Amino acid sequence: MTDSRETEYVKQLLQMNPLEQPLEILSLRHDFLKPQTGGRPIVDASLSIFERKEQTLKNMEALRKCLWKLDDESLRAQVEAIDISEFPDLAISYSRLKAAADHRDSFRQLRQHRHCFPEFFNQFCGLVSASPQKATERRAECMEASRKGSFDTRNRSPKDYYRIAHSIQQELPELYQLEKPWLSHILSKRDASNVFGFGEAVLAIVVLLVVLCAYYISKMVFQ
Repeated sequence: MTDSRETEYVKQLLQMNPLEQPLEILSLRHDFLKPQTGGRPIVDASLSIFERKEQTLKNMEALRKCLWKLDDESLRAQVEAIDISEFPDLAISYSRLKAAADHRDSFRQLRQHRHCFPEFFNQFCGLVSASPQKATERRAECMEASRKGSFDTRNRSPKDYYRIAHSIQQELPELYQLEKPWLSHILSKRDASNVFGFGEAVLAIVVLLVVLCAYYISKMVFQ
């Protein structure tokens, strides 16, 4: 181990923020101590399985916080550095993080889509990256937000949400699958409102015809 390598290690370490870059620090430390190793585990193997799981969960949560700030290469490296082979119950959480990394181009397309708007994009990204424990609560908040515009003009209308949800379903199916529950909810609500609106229109026409018929009948009777 050369002095120059030690110096470079310390130099890189001092440039990192432990609050914002815990994964990078752990990876750098591992590479420094075992540079010949092919993999990049970021959890100390000497820990108990419970401690390893806790550390893995912390690493995943740290990644969620910086998920949308990292460049593509750094994100892929950090996702691949997380090992969940011992913890199959973390597979769903990990798969969503990995999908976010694998589909960065699709997220960029979504952001630039003509029907996309900032509120939706932030809600969608936050929901995709949320832990399973928080996803249910966030999804309920997103469902509420997507219908607020129907009675509050300060919010985007349900029609706006429908447009982008439909566009994702048709043009970006890989993203649609990531958050199908919320997007399908938006589409179903809009379709239901359309059906209801059509039914109301038919009923109004029928009522109008009945009223007109009654009017002409009464007119003929009293002539």
